[in-house]
Amino acid sequence: MRLKITSKAVVAVVAAMAMSVIVVCTSAGAQPESGAVTLAAQKGGPPGTGFWTMVPEQVPSGAKPGDVLWVQRRTDAPRGARGWNVVYVSEIQPGLKKYVSGQVFAPNRLSTRPRDVVLWNHPTAGMTDDCAPSRQTLNTADPDLSNTNVIPAIQALTDADHLVLASDYPGLGLAGPEYYMAGDPNARAALDLVRAARTIPELRASAKFVQYGWSQGGQTSGHVDAIASSYAPELRPMGTGLIAPATRIRDLTLNSMRHKGLGGYVIATLRGIQAAHPNLKFRDFLTAEAMEALPALADGCWDMWSRGSQLVNPYQPDAMAADRAWSRAMAAIDDFHPTGTMPYAIFQGTDDDTVPPAFTRREWEVLCTAGSSVLYNEIAGRDHGSIVADAARALPRWFADRFAGKPAPDNCPS
Repeated sequence: MRLKITSKAVVAVVAAMAMSVIVVCTSAGAQPESGAVTLAAQKGGPPGTGFWTMVPEQVPSGAKPGDVLWVQRRTDAPRGARGWNVVYVSEIQPGLKKYVSGQVFAPNRLSTRPRDVVLWNHPTAGMTDDCAPSRQTLNTADPDLSNTNVIPAIQALTDADHLVLASDYPGLGLAGPEYYMAGDPNARAALDLVRAARTIPELRASAKFVQYGWSQGGQTSGHVDAIASSYAPELRPMGTGLIAPATRIRDLTLNSMRHKGLGGYVIATLRGIQAAHPNLKFRDFLTAEAMEALPALADGCWDMWSRGSQLVNPYQPDAMAADRAWSRAMAAIDDFHPTGTMPYAIFQGTDDDTVPPAFTRREWEVLCTAGSSVLYNEIAGRDHGSIVADAARALPRWFADRFAGKPAPDNCPS
């Protein structure tokens, strides 16, 4: 989930997307300035878009989650930092390994000690491979604004000597189905990117990491909390920032179905849920009108949102009844539980109707009941996009305090 899209916003965002899709890779073996971090020992992979399109479909049987296939330099890193696109192995479901793409950013200067990791879990980006954040230009000139590929506060985070990592999630960027809003596969891919960074000696990646996610990335972050101790026990999660988190997909889908302008989200969600539950059938959820438009709605970046808002009667009347297959599948995805061991900072706008404040307040209570220290920030006048700037200003200091071991602030209801 991401911004509420109006027709004017769609035109602006699609234009921005057209401007932002560039090849941002150079040879991994390019010569750095003296004393800068370089990943010259890593396999560079094909140049240009072949870096994504020529990735093998099959992962070797002996590959481990976090193994790096290849890396290539980006040309758009924040000031004083370097960036790379990476392709790495993730066990996106038990026993199912796939290649996943992502981004890694590191301060220029070499480090003699391990660098703590900040993991960014991205929001809705689109459904086709060229929508992937790693295939877009990083907006470092204005990094706190909502955009197709923004890592909020990345300049402050690399200035603080942190590594910043961002997975594209399975099937976005590389061939294969995208697991949009499917939760667990995206969380596994995020954790495996931390593992991947730790296999590259020059990065000096610590086992300690914090994470933050906006909208869909909030759901990913919640699943990371739920599975990290069992799936990646060698890592040390230190805290989570949630920005208007699209945490529980069943209620969010019901909310989106009530708003004509959010039809594109519903269609995209169906694609992602079906990737994780392949026996689901679109015709059990969508009317004949929506099924006819499905080829245009099921693929695309931001163009699909405007097309989805034109549908008049897209949903079967009982599509989300509690006993129907789609509803049960979403409930299964929602059946994850925070560990209660990780502190949280949450940022929510009062004017958000994509992720309503009541949903986020309920998640705040769930986290508090589980035992987490939670600082909940609800800011008047902010909507699903404008809340990001508030979080970007506050989170770098909050992250620094978590790495330093300071007690986490808490305003949980008593």
